[in-house]
Amino acid sequence: MIVEWIPYNDLQNIKYLTKGGFSEIYTANWINGCYNGWNSKKQQLIRSRAIKIILKSLENVESANQSWFEE
Repeated sequence: MIVEWIPYNDLQNIKYLTKGGFSEIYTANWINGCYNGWNSKKQQLIRSRAIKIILKSLENVESANQSWFEE
């Protein structure tokens, strides 16, 4: 697994889903998709097609405790 920052302009169709304990939950389409392979010939990572993802907007960061991190 490769962790990467997704620029906001790479997301489409962002929709509010619900509110959790310390966050708001959204769905979105990641137009570039994630990395899912390696092209040995070109020596570069290969991206998947566009995929649906879940976004969390975290709240109360300044008063974070163990429960906040576990969410």
